[in-house]
Amino acid sequence: MRGPALTSAALRGLLDATPAAIGCFDAQLRAVYANTAFTMATGVQMGRVIEDAALAAEVRAMVEGTGAPRRVRIAAPHRMPISGTLFALGDALIGLVLDAGAYEALAVLAEEQSALRRVATLVASDPEPEDIFRVVAEEAGRLLHARSAATIRYEGDFAVTVGRWADDDLGGFEVGTVVPLTDSDGVTALVARTGEPARVEDYRGVKGYAAEMMASAGYRSAVAAPVVVPGGRIWGVVLVASANVLGEAAEHRLAGFAELVALALESAEARAELKASRVRILEAGVTERRRLERNLHDGAQQRLVALAVQLRVLEKRLGEPDKAVAMLRAAALELEQALAELRELARGLHPAVLADRGLAPALETLASRSPLPVALEGVPEGRLAEPLEAAAYFVVAESLTNAVKHADATELRVRMATEAGELRVEISDDGRGGADPEAGGGTGLRGLADRVEALGGRLTLESTPGAGTTVRAALPLGQT
Repeated sequence: MRGPALTSAALRGLLDATPAAIGCFDAQLRAVYANTAFTMATGVQMGRVIEDAALAAEVRAMVEGTGAPRRVRIAAPHRMPISGTLFALGDALIGLVLDAGAYEALAVLAEEQSALRRVATLVASDPEPEDIFRVVAEEAGRLLHARSAATIRYEGDFAVTVGRWADDDLGGFEVGTVVPLTDSDGVTALVARTGEPARVEDYRGVKGYAAEMMASAGYRSAVAAPVVVPGGRIWGVVLVASANVLGEAAEHRLAGFAELVALALESAEARAELKASRVRILEAGVTERRRLERNLHDGAQQRLVALAVQLRVLEKRLGEPDKAVAMLRAAALELEQALAELRELARGLHPAVLADRGLAPALETLASRSPLPVALEGVPEGRLAEPLEAAAYFVVAESLTNAVKHADATELRVRMATEAGELRVEISDDGRGGADPEAGGGTGLRGLADRVEALGGRLTLESTPGAGTTVRAALPLGQT
């Protein structure tokens, strides 16, 4: 007695359930079938045209060939290499069955997903940024079965270690280590130059300070992958190092992980900057209060005390008109000087003309008192939100102060414009340039940057030696 026929639906159910990775394509390179194992191993989804160029080329060659079975090996970016056999089916269909190595690819994906879940769980607990940097390094190291890894941020021409994990006795780049990117062929410098994953098989003889440190610490090889944040900026790298040679395509596996954790690292960095900004604001507030106390005590307060003493003495000299008149004149002078000092202190806090009449009159007053000629262009005549006016005013005032004190400038030009929902401010001088925002602690410009960034804006400095200095601020107009 003959049993029931195996239906197409039953066959598909069987293929779906099998751990073997199986796919089928038509002549237009569309996946007409892909079971779960195949999709996880290759990224190919049923109903879609093949996106991987290497796999598409192999299937196209099969379609255009004799129909004989064809062995393939595919090393797609961010995935483990996979291999299998292509063979012709009826109705111009091409089948692909992956080798058992596909199981390794599935295991790799499972490891990556587990590592990503652990990072996501940590981020959800609102940890300190340093904890995220360390855990990302640890998960990257464990993912590649290595015993040392680091999270590294780019800062101009330097790389700064912000997170490190180690499960070995070798030395390494502790958190806070800064190394130059110039004149180096280490993986961190290679990624910075190319924007692509990189690897070093053997650090012996590799050029650069960082490479020498790696070799002296006992590391033989390393891989690194870029952390690219929204907008296309390379934030830094995730680096994994080993005393042995790391596995084939390890840098591409690391690149896939780095791509997934990029948002978590950017968020942690933003939180760290916000925390540092708040600390600077608090410190600036304390410093300013102490300055005011000192200035009041040493200036206006002393004059007012002296005035009070003079008036008491004057009371006793009312019977001596000549001496009384002289003392009255001296008292009047002391009072005028005390009032002048108080006005100067008040001007440093918040100019009355800015509060009463707005940004344009306040900047005109500032320019009239400046020891340098100041040209004003495009200053809005109408009133803006108070925080916005204050930020714009103090950006100009601080730039003017710096030009007078440090730049040997002969003129200052202030340009403003409202566009793209922002008030854009540009202050340029014709001084010697070469300004260092960190010089002398950088409290002036750093304080301005905090004030601007607190409003959702941004502040930049351009100061080429011999070509003057330009300060630019962009402030959102939607302030209340």
